[in-house]
Amino acid sequence: MTSITRPNIVLIMADQMAFDVVGALGHPVVKTPHIDRLAGQGVAFTNCYCNSPLCTPSRASFVTGTLTRRNGVFDNGVELPASAPTIMHLLRCNGYRTILSGKMHFIGPDQLHGFSERLTTDIYPSSMVWSPDWSRGAYHNAGTSVLRLKKSGACRWNMQLEYDEEVLFRTLERIRKLADERERSPFFLCASFTHPHCPFEITPPYWDMYEGVEIPMPAAPGMPLDAMHPYNQWIQVHHGRHLCELTDDEIRANRRSYYGMVSYFDNLVGRVVGELARLDLLENTVIVVTSDHGEMLGEHGMWFKRTYHDPSAKVPLIVHWPGVLTGGRKLDAVVSLVDLSATLLDLGRIADYDEWLAEMDGASLMPLLEGAGADWKNEAICEYYGEGLLHSMTAIIRGGYKYVYVHRHEPLLFDLESDPHETVNLAGRADCAGLRAELHAALTRDWDGDAMDRWVLRSQRHRKMLLASHAARGQGGWGWDYQPFFDASGQYRRDA
Repeated sequence: MTSITRPNIVLIMADQMAFDVVGALGHPVVKTPHIDRLAGQGVAFTNCYCNSPLCTPSRASFVTGTLTRRNGVFDNGVELPASAPTIMHLLRCNGYRTILSGKMHFIGPDQLHGFSERLTTDIYPSSMVWSPDWSRGAYHNAGTSVLRLKKSGACRWNMQLEYDEEVLFRTLERIRKLADERERSPFFLCASFTHPHCPFEITPPYWDMYEGVEIPMPAAPGMPLDAMHPYNQWIQVHHGRHLCELTDDEIRANRRSYYGMVSYFDNLVGRVVGELARLDLLENTVIVVTSDHGEMLGEHGMWFKRTYHDPSAKVPLIVHWPGVLTGGRKLDAVVSLVDLSATLLDLGRIADYDEWLAEMDGASLMPLLEGAGADWKNEAICEYYGEGLLHSMTAIIRGGYKYVYVHRHEPLLFDLESDPHETVNLAGRADCAGLRAELHAALTRDWDGDAMDRWVLRSQRHRKMLLASHAARGQGGWGWDYQPFFDASGQYRRDA
């Protein structure tokens, strides 16, 4: 990588932001001027995948640089062990101040995992209360039901807006302090917002932004439940899709609300970047914009996440580094968030980088960012072991193809170049037998479906017992919600 001084790193993370809802990446409707500007001056990846299409597992993979099959964070109720090394630990050991403002959805008593400061609490439970139960079979979860799609649209205020406004306030406050400390060590600041996560409601200025705009309908048609692959059937039942028929007007209203939420997130990005610019911190600061997973938004008749389809599994990834990276480039190489983990360590020039990288599942994106990377692996692995399933799912994206294997079920194979909406399964075609075998071998070389199912079920059984134990003692769904501390004695000057 370049010989420039180690940069500051500002990671701006969305929650449930689809890969394609960015104007600069070709979306015909969504207004994202601030992200567009970063993309125009930086590098945008058009084929970046999360490593698990659910909040906690995706973020655990990102902060550790390891796949779920190795770190064991299967769902939104699993603790990442405090003993697990994270990129924040490594950056901190190498002189970085590591600061979190907003959501990271850590479960368990360690709510820092290498962050030296946490400026807000989280928006969701830190306990194991959201643990699933595969032993029940496919079942509807009212908490993640599509029934909420009947109430989308404009709102005056809600919890998500309240949370993100606090995250923004604390982020800007900390940036101002960092500007006063610019001669000290470099910093890694993660500003992690909850938009555009469902429910799809947004304030009138952002709802009105799309008044009179032709809202596109889903490109991939839905199909009857019994005609879907068993995996998607399970997810549809979990989301209650079989209980809720949406009209075209309701679909458009939800998509319009979502677009407004994306524009709101874009405004948050603009506020953060604007403050960095105002305080002359941009020159040696790498800005990264991404999301933990995507959003189906009605494609294939599906909503939210949890599936292998691109709208759920792909995420935006934009990297901005003025004066170092050639701007305005779009890269179609297949990458994933564990590669971003390795990249941040590369940027931070951590000691023993090669040794730590060998323990991770990603590779640094720096060769691609700097215009090289001819031998890039061009591969991503996405897997899911969360709520709604009966068996484990894992997928590999390589060389324009996506191969999906759900344990004990027939696989799926898609040609993403000729069939970007993943409507034609090629797995049963004789002329694809060799490709199918090659991708299956690559996907399962360190993965055993029976062993994974046993591991997941054992984890769920243990957590179910722990929850019951605490309930029996009258403690209910106990947790470790983070309590941010502010020392008022040091906030303002009082000696004048």
